[in-house]
Amino acid sequence: MPTYGKLDTYDESEDWNQYIERLDSYFDANEIDDAEKKRNILLSVCGKATYKLIRDLLSPVKPNTKSFADIVKLVKDHKHPAPSEIISRFKFNSRIRKEGESVRGFVAELRSLSEHCNYAATLEAMLRDRLVVGINDDKIQRRLLAEKNLDFAKALEIATAMETAADNAKDIQASAVSSNAQINLVNNQAQASGVSGKECYRCGGNHFANKCRFRDAECHNCKKVGHLSKKCPNKEENPKPRRKQKGRNHYVDDTSDEEEQYDMFNVEDTVNRLTEPYKVVLEINKTPVTMEIDTGASVSIISEETFRDLGKLKLSESKAKLKTYTGEDMAILGTVAVHVDYESFSGNLHVIVVKGRGPNLLGRDWLKSLKLNWNEIFAVKSVDKDVDRLLEDYSEIFKDELGAVKGVTAKIYVNENEKPRYIKARPVPYALKGKIESELVRLEECGIIQPVQFSEWAAPIVPVVKDDGSIRICGDYKVTVNLVSKLDKYPIPKTEDLYAILGGGETYTKLDMNQAYNQLLLDEDSKKYVTINTHKGLFTYNRLPYGVSTSGGIFQRTIENLLINSRNTKRIDSRRRYFNHWENYRGSCKDTPRSV
Repeated sequence: MPTYGKLDTYDESEDWNQYIERLDSYFDANEIDDAEKKRNILLSVCGKATYKLIRDLLSPVKPNTKSFADIVKLVKDHKHPAPSEIISRFKFNSRIRKEGESVRGFVAELRSLSEHCNYAATLEAMLRDRLVVGINDDKIQRRLLAEKNLDFAKALEIATAMETAADNAKDIQASAVSSNAQINLVNNQAQASGVSGKECYRCGGNHFANKCRFRDAECHNCKKVGHLSKKCPNKEENPKPRRKQKGRNHYVDDTSDEEEQYDMFNVEDTVNRLTEPYKVVLEINKTPVTMEIDTGASVSIISEETFRDLGKLKLSESKAKLKTYTGEDMAILGTVAVHVDYESFSGNLHVIVVKGRGPNLLGRDWLKSLKLNWNEIFAVKSVDKDVDRLLEDYSEIFKDELGAVKGVTAKIYVNENEKPRYIKARPVPYALKGKIESELVRLEECGIIQPVQFSEWAAPIVPVVKDDGSIRICGDYKVTVNLVSKLDKYPIPKTEDLYAILGGGETYTKLDMNQAYNQLLLDEDSKKYVTINTHKGLFTYNRLPYGVSTSGGIFQRTIENLLINSRNTKRIDSRRRYFNHWENYRGSCKDTPRSV
């Protein structure tokens, strides 16, 4: 009797259940029904490592005394113990489609995860729900949610069809991009060969003007370099001076009607451009990207650096060939489909990724799809110049440091006869120690505090956890200086007072002072009263701290004195000019304004 198939030794990398399934298929193909014969075949082909495992599990009983089913179950229970139903369902309900994973591959993984979930009759419904929720594709998910009476089979059919259609569309678009690039390549090859379809304006020959051997010849008529006298356009006129462009390796004749040639991509030339490029900011894969508008480029390109900023995207091979203005080949990494958002446009476009860190170019292929807001593009260039000028004129406002009110110091009044109060440092939670130490370092670097070795006054600290998780350090001055200092009773305005002052106003804004109290320098004699005691030692404040009872009155008086001119009859207009100036340009600073 012939033998069909081949039995392999069991490999540890293979699932035991899968190996037994292959073994059962072998038995069926060779019509082996005897249980004892099945057992003997299994023990003879499973391999010495597996046989030793079976022998050890059955010891002292010999393996050939057990049935085939008993041995299979014994190894299965050892290698694959029944997993928890709860954990199996958790893994199933947590699974989402991975990037680059096909819909059918995702469904196959879901079926594998459902093996020990015991869904029974509800399995199809659970597969449908997990497919819709975990598809990880906005378009497919919207389509499935819009479908009535959706079952698993229909959901799988729709998702697979949409995935296939999207892949086909990418192939078509990639083919179109390659075709355009091929056309440009043919034109470049024609130019390289020197054959032209029109007459050379330099000598009258049938070739491109930039390939003409008379391009350095001097005209006997106008004395210009670049053409012969028989093709001189100024035979009856006075010649104009010839100019040479910086950063170019060719000459441009002012009297010529031939189109000028520009680089598609040239890093060095961007520094010496006679006209600054027009730029537009697009959202590519939810990331703002600035691109130069280049109608001379048939395809759009992004640099390798920009490509990395867009996240993990899979590049496709590109057959396009690009050349710079001077004829050098550009290194192309590939092409990729990206999602572009610009005003009313939202869709997928293909872009070529080139090696290097040069500018991103928005070519004619994207211009066909995007309707650019030219009014905004033209306005941005003039606004940028105005902002740069104002940032330079008011550079002190936008320094990356904590500012200080000029000409004013805060003073804390304490009777000289008062006995100094020194409170030892309180223990702090270990979870906050690192953050407290970091905040102390920051305050010292900003000049807000400085370490001291001795002090008669010392207050423990109260660390306050802010919403962002950082720490604000406040001295608990209620047990020290607040008990003996003279309270500054300068009135704090009520809400009703502020409404009355702002009545009749037309334009409103706000002055957001970062670390407001700390912008007031502290009088030298007052520093000793606000020393804090921490687990890192003693620190005294150089600026008005939070927690001192007189700080509110001191700060209110100082600010109102600074804005005293806004109390006259032109109050609203004065404040409007002052605050609008600040509000319009504070956004360009790395942080909020730090000085008044």
